[in-house]
Amino acid sequence: MKSISISEIQKLIPEGNILNGELITNISFTGVSSLSTSKNTDISFVASKAFVNDAKASASSLLIVTAEVAESIPGKALIVVPKVEISFAKIVKQFFPDRIPTGFRSPHAVVDATAKIGEGTDIGHFVTIGKNTNIGNNCIIEDGVKIGDNVQIGDNSHIGPNCVFFSDISIGKRFRVYANSTFGGDGFGFVFADGKHNKIPQVGRVIIGDDVEFGANCTIDRGALIDTVVGNGCKFDNMVHIAHNCQLGENVVIAGQSGLAGSVTLGNNVLIGGACAISDHLTLVDGTIIAGGSSLRTSPKTKDVYIGWDLGLTFPEFQKYRVNIKNIVNLNKWLKRIEGLEKKVGIESKEN
Repeated sequence: MKSISISEIQKLIPEGNILNGELITNISFTGVSSLSTSKNTDISFVASKAFVNDAKASASSLLIVTAEVAESIPGKALIVVPKVEISFAKIVKQFFPDRIPTGFRSPHAVVDATAKIGEGTDIGHFVTIGKNTNIGNNCIIEDGVKIGDNVQIGDNSHIGPNCVFFSDISIGKRFRVYANSTFGGDGFGFVFADGKHNKIPQVGRVIIGDDVEFGANCTIDRGALIDTVVGNGCKFDNMVHIAHNCQLGENVVIAGQSGLAGSVTLGNNVLIGGACAISDHLTLVDGTIIAGGSSLRTSPKTKDVYIGWDLGLTFPEFQKYRVNIKNIVNLNKWLKRIEGLEKKVGIESKEN
């Protein structure tokens, strides 16, 4: 069982300030845990003051906290840091390190003679790699991955099982995708004529920047004529769909079961919650936030938090809308009361 001492932890997170360290000088930490399931040799974190009572009751001997939270937890060994989750992640990786590629090449893989595979890259069982494809150094290509012709994948990328990369795709460094996602399939382009739907060729590419991550079962379509582009640092949950010709800026985040229709443009640092639907040819400016379960049919005019179903309302406007919906539900009751009052004062209604 792996263990680390408090001195090793200090080296991992030099930004931390230890409080009540005398309580843990003889403890070797053997794991990380949530506050409610921890044991004496575990390390936990406290994200906000909402979890202070849980922290006080926790068996964890060491808690990672912010300065704001620290003053509320006396009598516990603490490491005070600026950003709890970032510091905690460094410790988690000590107990659950990332897989390191070893240069393994499965005898069951089929790699075209013109393809170039970088140093230290793992190629799993039943992988196929097409003509003139270039895979960078220290990558991990897991079992069952299918990579077409003229694909570029940057260094230190990790491709999960059974992913598919159609031809003519370019992907940057440190790319990460989980199982069963598809990149570069045809965009959904048809024209109805002569009594049938006629397919429009999709000849653009998919271009993905550095430090991008996709979850499982995502689909990213190639462009029709222009490329579908995903900028640096974007992160996508499971089951996200990006249609043809979409242009995504940097550090975009999209939660699960959300989809972008064709030719959507997202600025930098756009956040889209789960189960959202963004209609075609819309533009979201830098920093726009779309709350989960929303749909958009018009482009928001300014950076804000938007919520609702085809309403284009900011969050405060949506709250007013919800109140008014309740009022509409009671409208018939109010009408009857008004009619009763009118009769009492002798006003005759003109309505039939």
